[in-house]
Amino acid sequence: MKRKDLLGLWMAAALLLAVRAAQAQDYNVRGTVLCDGKPVAGAVVSDGERTTLTDAAGNYGLHSTKNCGYVFLSVPAGYEVEADGLIPRHFVPLAGEPVDRADFELKRAQNDRYTLFVLNDIHLTNTTAQQDIRQFREKFVPDFSETLRTTPGKRYALTLGDMTTDSRWYRNNFGLPEYLAEMERVPGAIPIYHSMGNHDNDPKGPHALEEWDSVAVKTYRRVIGPNYYSFNLGRVHYVMLDNIIYLGPRKMSNGKTRWDFKVGVDRTQLEWLEQDLSHVKKSTPLVVCMHAPLFGCQELKKGRAQLNEKFTEAGAADELLEKLAGYRKVLLLTGHTHVNRHYLYSKRLREHNNIAVAASSWKLYGEGRRHMAKDGTPGGYAIYRVDGKKITWSYKALGLPVDSCQFRAYDMNTVPERYGGKPGSNEVWINVFNYDPAWKVTVREKGRRIRTERISDYDPLYRCVSECEVPVKGTAFSPARTEHLFRAVTAEAQTPLEIEVRDGFGRTWRQTLERPKPFGWQMR
Repeated sequence: MKRKDLLGLWMAAALLLAVRAAQAQDYNVRGTVLCDGKPVAGAVVSDGERTTLTDAAGNYGLHSTKNCGYVFLSVPAGYEVEADGLIPRHFVPLAGEPVDRADFELKRAQNDRYTLFVLNDIHLTNTTAQQDIRQFREKFVPDFSETLRTTPGKRYALTLGDMTTDSRWYRNNFGLPEYLAEMERVPGAIPIYHSMGNHDNDPKGPHALEEWDSVAVKTYRRVIGPNYYSFNLGRVHYVMLDNIIYLGPRKMSNGKTRWDFKVGVDRTQLEWLEQDLSHVKKSTPLVVCMHAPLFGCQELKKGRAQLNEKFTEAGAADELLEKLAGYRKVLLLTGHTHVNRHYLYSKRLREHNNIAVAASSWKLYGEGRRHMAKDGTPGGYAIYRVDGKKITWSYKALGLPVDSCQFRAYDMNTVPERYGGKPGSNEVWINVFNYDPAWKVTVREKGRRIRTERISDYDPLYRCVSECEVPVKGTAFSPARTEHLFRAVTAEAQTPLEIEVRDGFGRTWRQTLERPKPFGWQMR
């Protein structure tokens, strides 16, 4: 190489170093990422708009607008952060100085294998009429505490939003701080990664329409933390999104106030997500968590769910899907609907729209009632087992072992007609709560396998236990059609049936259905 060429390369390198040095002087957020006092290189740090990586010395810098008011760390694989009570300290609030300092301290963790508990729609309100706090303490607390106690190995937890109910924050003096206090009382409680729901927005303030979303989130950010961020647990990358665009209170024609919102991921988050995923290999499993579902079921055709996109504005769901394109395994975890729906969008992408802890928001209370959602699923939570890149899952009903809460069978001959019964039909319905297309449902009569078909209809028991408590239709907790019902027609009315339900991981549950099977609110 000629001398002048070498001189040119040297000058270019010197110029680049000078530019970087000048830019570094303009950083208004600086910090380090350390573990045991040693630097962690290549860690992803973000202000919610931009991402950057730590250098070999564990240092980073950001030119930040500081619009979000904090900096967060995408906790690297093989590490954890300390927690403040329930809140993992993966973020640092900014003080508003000309140059803010945000340092992170990690601890090493062998977390390629772990159990993840997914909770959503807890809806604590401290409402006297429905006794939600009492129900929470009697139903959820002992169940979750015992599950934590008996689960070996590494354990983590996350929520999918609606820990509270915004319309009760000021009326009942019960909001996010009170929710945290209740959760911290769970014996053996572990830190929780939170995501935000529509009911976790602050409803107070005379804001203009375009200001509500950015203002209503401030209380959540102050009490809980970032409303969107990412982290790694072992070999899996988790993304927590806020897909609620809050529009504030609206007066309805009946004079009541409704807190309105749109469902979608805003432009700022989409741009941040693209940057975040630029640091993640396509072979890494993604778990994307948000409150409202991406998909719904229009109808069943030959037993298969025909999906539609549920984001409010046309094209909004496709924008998110584009950001996730190319990843070999994507699992969407959502809540909001208070029912269990598992949809397979493609071989590489599926959505679990998980059951609410609160079921029908704790509204069904007292004798003759059951803690049940409008699709017939008992209130509960999901349990995910992660081993490297392999993820398996199960459903846990409050107060019941996993092995006894996967389905409920109905003898439709004994179900009253007002609850959907069909006396004389010899039909049997089976509600398989955590069903997805990999599950198999088998019914045998006198040893002979009889045909079963997947149907969309109403759960009879929910229609019974919700009678006179919620309207028959027109509200969020009216009985709802579900696609995880199965129907078999038997040759005789009195013969016992052998029912076998098998999930996609080979776990099998069996039940002998003695007929006639009595129907009533106490039935199993």
